[in-house]
Parts: sequence; C-alpha cells; structure tokens
Amino acid sequence: MSKHTHRDQARAGRRPKGAGELLISNKILTLATLLRRSATLVYRRELGLSQIEWRILAIVGDRAPLTLSQLVTIMGLDKGQTSRGVTSLVRRRILARSSDAHEGREVQIDLTARGREVFASLMAIALTRNRNLVVGIGKTELQTIFTELDRLIDNAKLMLAENQEKPG
Repeated sequence: MSKHTHRDQARAGRRPKGAGELLISNKILTLATLLRRSATLVYRRELGLSQIEWRILAIVGDRAPLTLSQLVTIMGLDKGQTSRGVTSLVRRRILARSSDAHEGREVQIDLTARGREVFASLMAIALTRNRNLVVGIGKTELQTIFTELDRLIDNAKLMLAENQEKPG
C-alpha cells in the first residue's frame, strides 16, 4: 500500500490496515471469538451452562452416541478438560455414560431425557442467534457464504493434515 493511500485513509478518519487485518484467518477467528463469547454469556444465563458444557452438549446432541475420544477429536480440546465437562453434565443428569462390558467397547456418551430438553432449548436459542447474525444477508449471498466457508474448511483440513505429517 503506498504512503499516499495511508494519508488518504488517515484524512478520512480510518487508520491504515496492518498486515494482520488483511488475513482472512484473522477475520474468521475474530468472528468465532465474538460468537463464542456472546453464546457463553447467553447459555450461562439461560441454561446454566459453562462454555465447555454448552459446546459438549451441542456436539453430543447432534452426533450421539459418542465416545470421549471422538468428542475430544471433534472439539479439539484436551482430553482431561473434555472429560471434566462430561462429568459435570453427567452429574447434572444432562448426559449419561454407558458401556457394554461384554463387547469391551469404549464408554458411550449420550443425552438423557433431561439432556434432550436442555439441548432443545440450546438449539432454540442458537437458531435465534443465527437469524440475528445473518440479518441483512440475502439467501443467495448466504448460500455463497456457506459454499465458500466449506471450501475454506476443506483447505484448512488439508493444511492441518500437511502440518501433522511434518516432523517436529
């Protein structure tokens, strides 16, 4: 960016963009952080759920039954932290753990009847939040956003796989 452009932006009351502001990953991370923080405030106030608890509930409600290992992989969090969140939800009778000792399979995590009610409330709030987020965006634009986000997710998965293969 030329100095002239920076001066023009300064005169217009805008500061010049730094290199980090030009990265789409920074924009996406900023959006994700804002959404996670506001969701945590709402879900704590409305449902009494911490950040880890609402995230676990959302995933288990959508994909149950899951093992703890599967949940850890999906969430991308530490196994101990995820296990503590599951234990808290089990104590509150929102989740249940079950195992089949004869098959020797890993313990399965699923929603209880109460958990299905809390999950339904969480999803009702999430749908309202989603409608508020996309206000002013047309159906065609929204479909384009979904398509391009899917492309970015696929690219990010490839980047992760490439970096996991590299030693060190």
